[in-house]
Amino acid sequence: MAKSVKTPTDGEKPARMTQQERRARSQRRIISATLRTIAKQGVAGASLAEIGELAGYSRGLPAHLFGNKDKLLAESLRRLMVDYWIEDFPEINNRGAFATLAAAIGKWVHDLSAHNELSRAHLLLLQEANVGTAEQTYPELIPLIRHYVGGSEERFRAYISAGQEAGEIDPDLDPDFEALLIHTTLRGVSLRWLIEPSSIDIHKFADRFVERLAKQMLTESAARAVSVLG
Repeated sequence: MAKSVKTPTDGEKPARMTQQERRARSQRRIISATLRTIAKQGVAGASLAEIGELAGYSRGLPAHLFGNKDKLLAESLRRLMVDYWIEDFPEINNRGAFATLAAAIGKWVHDLSAHNELSRAHLLLLQEANVGTAEQTYPELIPLIRHYVGGSEERFRAYISAGQEAGEIDPDLDPDFEALLIHTTLRGVSLRWLIEPSSIDIHKFADRFVERLAKQMLTESAARAVSVLG
């Protein structure tokens, strides 16, 4: 039997938050402010003092809680990936590997358009890995970026390999190359859409991209099955 949740009665004060709960709430608000600041001003323009003020706290609290900008950026990227996003791709189900790959592409585009500000912050954080001095400036952030980028391609690679094993996807295709192609295509179109949303129908692009992948990747028997179902 489910336990009932106790709520404060009239005149009864709600339970005070513990120090740990207050700290966790402060961290969440500061991370949210960090991502909003990055989306508007870029990584270089995001100062700890300004982030603290935007979160509704003192200018010094971000440094107190996270230590420095590198650690705050790394934790912000980590929470972004865990809480909202993006590489949380679906698991292969009874619809098959290619259908799951198509669903993952659809999820990518949905998350991109549904969380515009977070999407912008996400891509701006990833681009820091291209800066020449990034390793020295952000020794925690840059390895984390590479971990997440590699993880994206690994999931696409897993879909393709599973489809080949199941006889859905052409066994002569190179899973590494195809995963790289899919990932870089999605990254590129995401950046294009964020720069100028009116220039592209991102959902139509995803549909056409999946159609092209189906023509290029599916075996004849799998393609016939898809046409019968569709």
